[in-house]
Amino acid sequence: MLKRDFILTQIEELGKVIAQIIDLRNANAARKIPQLAQVVYDSLKIDRDFLMNTPCHDIRHFLDGEDGSGLQRIEIAVKVLIEEAYLHPEKQRELRLKAKELLDYIQARDTTYSLERIQLLEELNYQLDIPSSRLPPYQNKEG
Repeated sequence: MLKRDFILTQIEELGKVIAQIIDLRNANAARKIPQLAQVVYDSLKIDRDFLMNTPCHDIRHFLDGEDGSGLQRIEIAVKVLIEEAYLHPEKQRELRLKAKELLDYIQARDTTYSLERIQLLEELNYQLDIPSSRLPPYQNKEG
């Protein structure tokens, strides 16, 4: 139980770093974002290239540890991907699609209802020009 509490505390701290990154983006201070993003990468034990260039299933496998906190780590990685999309317009669509796929994975498996996650999915759908639906994505696919 102590290890799980420690991991959840670390994830909470990473969430605060993500909030700082978003604040910097909104304040047009993007030059400071890579330093804060590196803190997140180091904490997740991944690097920027891994997150940006590795297929989603490999990212999920790496981050979804046996400690019960994998979905939270994946969600932190999603938020970094979204911020990287703002920093790299040439890869924006690709990074947003990856973030959406990872968020869909979390939505399908997490038993916690998250308004924030639903809002992120709605924003990604809008940015990617994907019709939105309130149904879970794995139940909404035809064919």
